[in-house]
Amino acid sequence: MFTLLFGVGFYVFLERMERKDLGLKAMDIYARRLLWLFLFGLAHAYLIWNGDVLYHYAACGFFLFPLRSFKVNQLVMVVFLFAGILLYNSYKRASKTKEQFHQYTQAVELAEEERTEEDQKRIKIWEKRTQPGEADRSNIDIPRTTLYQSWLANAEHTKVHKGAVFYQGILFRTLLMMVLGIILYKLGVFHDYRSVKYYWPITLVILAAALTMNYFRYYHWTFEYFEPVKSLGQSWLFTFPKETLGLAYILLLNGLYQKYLKRFAANLISYVGRMALSNYILQSIICGLIFYGYGLGKYNQYSRAELLLFVIIIWLLQLSISWFWMRKFAQGPLEKLWRKLTYQPFQ
Repeated sequence: MFTLLFGVGFYVFLERMERKDLGLKAMDIYARRLLWLFLFGLAHAYLIWNGDVLYHYAACGFFLFPLRSFKVNQLVMVVFLFAGILLYNSYKRASKTKEQFHQYTQAVELAEEERTEEDQKRIKIWEKRTQPGEADRSNIDIPRTTLYQSWLANAEHTKVHKGAVFYQGILFRTLLMMVLGIILYKLGVFHDYRSVKYYWPITLVILAAALTMNYFRYYHWTFEYFEPVKSLGQSWLFTFPKETLGLAYILLLNGLYQKYLKRFAANLISYVGRMALSNYILQSIICGLIFYGYGLGKYNQYSRAELLLFVIIIWLLQLSISWFWMRKFAQGPLEKLWRKLTYQPFQ
């Protein structure tokens, strides 16, 4: 959802720059905005939490600039291109797994004295891969006992200093969702959902398909994780669960807001949204201080049900902070810094 809205936000930004008739200066401003977002993401990834996605978004954001003048039907073709690449990758994985299973069955059918070393290796690899796991909670160390250890772990995972400026595994997924966001914006659904004919039936069909897809995907992850995906149909079914559900939720919430909720004040929610960057970083800081060893060290101390309480408490805390801050200031602290660094050379 956030990736899709990121694409919308940056297209809106480019559109505003174009209306101001700034010429090449608009490209400079756009590039500086992405550059500073990239640097914010690096600081977050190396110093606080290595799961940062901002620097990845910033790197992908440079791909959006050439798409600003594409028509909707051209953008749809771009989406099909990215989707085709992902489906092809799923096909290759399923084919490789199927071939491994075929080699395993051939090796198993041989008498033990006839099996070669390669046959024994294939049997061992497949049986290990399909063996149900058992959780071992006998010796669980609390990670990152010092801040320095945390920085070392972050550097080992992030690897931007080694040239990995984006997450390769989700590059095409990220671009696909960003382009989908641009398409929805160009279709006008964020101004008036009725601009798309049969908006509600389309939304409900996508939502039903997404929930079904996710049910089977996560059932497999939870209860059948030791059964490798060998069929092409199952592989393709599991290719877009997150993307489809994210799109469905965006369409559903957008329609509900415009139809029923627009007349109600939603300042608390909008305050959090206007401080999205600040809240994103703040949440990492809070969770690091709760769960890592340099803080309270509560890693792996709670059940999922108990962790839901942490979720609610952190949400309420960030809602309160956002409300307090936005009553006194027009922007969040990092949003203001980001804007200042972006525009200052041009003022």
